[in-house]
Formats: sequence, C-alpha cells, structure tokens
Amino acid sequence: MAQQNVITSMLDDLSHEQPIQTAVCIGQNLAQYNTNHSIQWTYFNVSDFLNLPFTQRYDLGFVFFDTDQMLDVSDQHKSQLLVKLRDLLAKRIVVACKLKDEQLLRALGFTQLIDKTAHENDFALWQFNILTYKHVPDWFNSKFWANPENWNKFRW
Repeated sequence: MAQQNVITSMLDDLSHEQPIQTAVCIGQNLAQYNTNHSIQWTYFNVSDFLNLPFTQRYDLGFVFFDTDQMLDVSDQHKSQLLVKLRDLLAKRIVVACKLKDEQLLRALGFTQLIDKTAHENDFALWQFNILTYKHVPDWFNSKFWANPENWNKFRW
C-alpha cells in the first residue's frame, strides 16, 4: 500500500501544477491525508463506482489497485473502472498498483511516474492527464496550412 509521505508529497506536486478542489478515490479513502489541502474527497468502492451515473467531473481521481479490497477485482473490471474515470469523471488520474498491472495501464494511455527499477518494492505509480496526453506535433500549426499570400507564387 502507498505510504503517507508519498501521497502527501504527490498531492502537493499535483496541486502546484493545477488547483485541485474535488477528488475521487477508489480502493482507499484519502480524506485522512487532506491535512494541508482543502480538497473535497469522495470515496467509492469498485462496484459502487462502476454503477455511478455521470453527475460531476472531478479534478483528480486516485485509484489504489494494491489494497486488500482490490485483490479480487478482475482485469476487466479494472479496465472498465479506469476507462470510466478517464473518459467521464476525472481530469487527472493517479494509479498506485503492483507491477503486474503495467500492460493494462500502458494500453490505456497512462504514463509511469515512478520507475520500477528505482526501488525493490512491488509498487508503481501511474498517471493520466488529458492536457499532457498527446503532444501537439510541429506540423499542426498555421504556418503549414493554406497561406493565401502564397497562392499565386507557388504551384503545388
């Protein structure tokens, strides 16, 4: 399970990047780590979350796959949970998991925060941020689009 100092420092870093006012957590209730932040936490278990209708979008989603509650959850339910969270309910997602979930998280577009070779524990942190998901390529700007000033100068 993720340590308190890792969670607290991560919340500090994430709140410096973008303000976090609302957050949802799945697998472990994080309201206890809200000492320095004014984050409104909402906790769900997996079955309640998968049946949750779309009513609001949260600033942050925190998922713990390495808790006792999540041991019985199938890969299909994990995938459904992450896709629903990513596509509907959260702007940014942080996932704390075991190394065996690497393939699932990479397939869903998550990027790794903590390198698994940097420590000997079976623990990894992943994130998904829609703002940094895909970098804009160089050719995708007005410089390479139709330039009316060149219409009679060049023949394509």
